[in-house]
Amino acid sequence: MSDKQMRFEQIASESTNCSASQFWRAIAIWMRNPHTVNRRILASQEVLAVEISCDLVDIFRRVEESRARLSELHRDISAEKENYLSYLADTLNIAEFTRCQPVERTDSIVTSSSDKCYLLVKKLLPRNTQMFSSTLEFLFIDKKSANVVSFCHKPIVQDKQSLGPDVVYGIQHREYNSTSINIYESNWKSDSGCCDWLRFKFFPRLIKWMKNENNTMVDGPRINSLGLVSVEKYTSLYNQMKRKYGEAMVKIWPENTDPMKFVYEDVAIATYLLLLWEKERLEKDTRDLQSFVDLGCGNGLLVHILSSEGHRGTGIDLRSRTIWNLFPESTRLQVSTIVPSWDTVFPGVDWIIGNHSDELTPWIPVIAARSSYDCRFFLLPCCAYEFDGKKYRRNNAAESQYSEYMSYIRNVCDDCGFLTLTDRLRIPSTKRICFVGWERTYAKEDISKLDANIQRVINARSTTSQKSIVTKNENTNENGNSWSASFKPRSTTERTRNCTQLDRKLVLEIVNIVATHLLGEDRRIPLEWRSGETWNAGGQVEISELVKLIAPEMLQHLRKECGGLQTLLKNHSHIFCVAQGKVQLRIPGAGDNARKKKSKRRKINDTPLRKVKPCWFYKNHPDGCPAREIDCNFQH
Repeated sequence: MSDKQMRFEQIASESTNCSASQFWRAIAIWMRNPHTVNRRILASQEVLAVEISCDLVDIFRRVEESRARLSELHRDISAEKENYLSYLADTLNIAEFTRCQPVERTDSIVTSSSDKCYLLVKKLLPRNTQMFSSTLEFLFIDKKSANVVSFCHKPIVQDKQSLGPDVVYGIQHREYNSTSINIYESNWKSDSGCCDWLRFKFFPRLIKWMKNENNTMVDGPRINSLGLVSVEKYTSLYNQMKRKYGEAMVKIWPENTDPMKFVYEDVAIATYLLLLWEKERLEKDTRDLQSFVDLGCGNGLLVHILSSEGHRGTGIDLRSRTIWNLFPESTRLQVSTIVPSWDTVFPGVDWIIGNHSDELTPWIPVIAARSSYDCRFFLLPCCAYEFDGKKYRRNNAAESQYSEYMSYIRNVCDDCGFLTLTDRLRIPSTKRICFVGWERTYAKEDISKLDANIQRVINARSTTSQKSIVTKNENTNENGNSWSASFKPRSTTERTRNCTQLDRKLVLEIVNIVATHLLGEDRRIPLEWRSGETWNAGGQVEISELVKLIAPEMLQHLRKECGGLQTLLKNHSHIFCVAQGKVQLRIPGAGDNARKKKSKRRKINDTPLRKVKPCWFYKNHPDGCPAREIDCNFQH
């Protein structure tokens, strides 16, 4: 590959009034989080990061010449870094161009003001190992002559698809002028589908990252995904667990929740715990499988998977679920209301699990600390609750409630005497930061002193402070030996919070306010079945902007009954499409609304469904429904 052969074609460009530092910050986000745009990728791990003196053409020529030998890295890449580092340099025949030792932190390469050239090699790991191959991603960073970063990808398994585009592409930034993305022409395979993805999916996200002044993903505190376990082991085990438990469970899922979310979320959490516990056994040099108790176990699937993998454990929840009847007897689930007290400690259990445990969330580290000195915990907070079972109220308006609550729970874990580790899971949820109480920060003989401190923390954060510290042998309130007199557990009857109980007049009024505002930005689209006619699809608006249109008392009523405006709009998904904090009208008869959704449960019969729900667009939209009655999912 010579300079003459290395031609390039610009496929996208945008004028950006952004500095070079903003550009490199966005590149750093992309390098660290490729899975946020490329959904084929589960995780990535850095293989090589070195300063080099050869140029872009040289690198790509050497990669192409070494294509056969690079497949051997599938075996060697999991070895110690020092070993495969030199192997990779030898394979690419770039050892003589390496000026310095490997760079430890990729961020320092991207965000520094140096004028050097670097080669980075990453291993991309697939979500679907049956279709896609683990892929080597080669990045050439040129900070010497220009703000340019170039990428090419090489699948390790030859008969499977690459996780990255099959074209060599580069991104160039001209400070306070423009940013462009270019496809380099060579004898690498050219693919128009890849070009479309780069142009319409990746490039707009990169520009958004560049323009986001409040982005703290580089400069602020960072929690790497799957930082406590081997990413490669996780990818392999997760795909095994999906096939072993996920696929069959989705088919028989009897609950009213989305199995594609809840099943695979529990599969991912189980995978993580299995690897975390394997790590613990290696530390302790034991083969004994850990025992556990899952407090607030919900559907019990996590308990079922862990039990099926040989770990002795129990799931406890205040009410049973339909799916419990489908689990074997070896999956131990029990109905019980947990009131934190000396009656709810588990001295013979190795791990306490709190997976979206709601009002028990702050109690998980307390229960683990008081169960035994060797007990550890895994905590995945979701809804914010206090020690008294009431909703957590934030104190700092400059910080999100979730962020502030996570800091609060972290402090509780530390106050309970745990060396608390933090990690970010790969689950289909926005609340995916977890805490792991890995070991104690105090000597065993200091248990009594620490226990008194724990009780002081509980009393200080409870609505009704107890007059004295509750010790193991004291019963000081009507709840017996409860640790908090003010703790009120959740009712065993689940309350419906889906806007169906709201005043119908109020719902219609809010829906009309939102729809009218969206239609104010007239966006005409052609009607395929009515030649020459158009239909107003409306604009796209931030939810924060819509909130300003609704009276405060209406919003307060919404928050109390169903969680707020976003919940109401999502529950009216036949009218609105809500994504990434923005709302727009859903177009009947187009896109995902036109496709027949696959049934999430087993079909009882093949009788066509009768349309009984009236079409909102047919009755309320100024232009009527854009779909023909036969194509619309609702009754005209």
